[in-house]
Amino acid sequence: MQINVYELMRIFIAIVETGSFSQAAENLQIHRPAVTKALQQLEQHCGVRLLHRTTRRINMTPEGEEFYRTSKLLLEQTDDLLGSFAAGRPLCGQLRVDMPVAIAALLVAPNLPDFYRLYPAIEIILSSSDRRKDMLRDGLDCVLRMGPLENGDYVARKMGNIRLVTCASPAYLAEHGTPETLEDLQHHQGVNWFNSSNRQIMPWIFQTPSGIEEIHLPGKLVLDNSEVYVAAGLAGVGLLQGMDFFFRPYIDDGRLIEVLPQNPVPARKLSMLYPHRHISPKVRVFTQWLEELLKILH
Repeated sequence: MQINVYELMRIFIAIVETGSFSQAAENLQIHRPAVTKALQQLEQHCGVRLLHRTTRRINMTPEGEEFYRTSKLLLEQTDDLLGSFAAGRPLCGQLRVDMPVAIAALLVAPNLPDFYRLYPAIEIILSSSDRRKDMLRDGLDCVLRMGPLENGDYVARKMGNIRLVTCASPAYLAEHGTPETLEDLQHHQGVNWFNSSNRQIMPWIFQTPSGIEEIHLPGKLVLDNSEVYVAAGLAGVGLLQGMDFFFRPYIDDGRLIEVLPQNPVPARKLSMLYPHRHISPKVRVFTQWLEELLKILH
């Protein structure tokens, strides 16, 4: 029997990206047994096991990871090729992207109606998390990241820089005083940030006449979520250091006060990461749209 390898690949990709045979079947509008059979046919055709299945979760084998990466790229290139011959055909399909919570909530989501006016047939699956995600495992087309990049199998494009600021609530400053120098910080409390990828508490960074200085502030609270982070600062738990545009509304209305302006925080690089060098048209137009949007933060 002749099998449709392309269709089997699409089903396999859907299983990986949904993490569920039932959800893959629902998304593709086929019966659940057809999904199971498709995977069996694909594994038999390839001669290797692609997935480990248990009652609770699905994991890719090393061969499955390589097959997923290559087949996703191949299908995207095929779709792009066919689409290029359809004159006037609008860009369509799903776009899976991950970015920090603050950027998603305060910048991207409020402006999405403008994007949809340009590209009404693109469906965006936007995950917003301050935790680092694995593009392969999570089936992402692109990931927006802030700060230094770790070594990995991806392609990176610089999107710009983000201004940062150090601040605290009036209640905290009234109780503990306002730091005037970096040396004063050892007598203050900081709301510290936990890097979930390397499980380390991030240092506080300041510009000085002699260069950049990293400081570890005392603190009783460590977080990895930006919304909880600002809530703790507003409550007077300690000093904050983060994106200026995230804190700016609170600074403007007096709920936060900038400190140590003579020692500004160096701007942090924003990068868009892709799992491979081939960038589909829908990913390209989203990247270009976001790049224009980010210019207001520079």
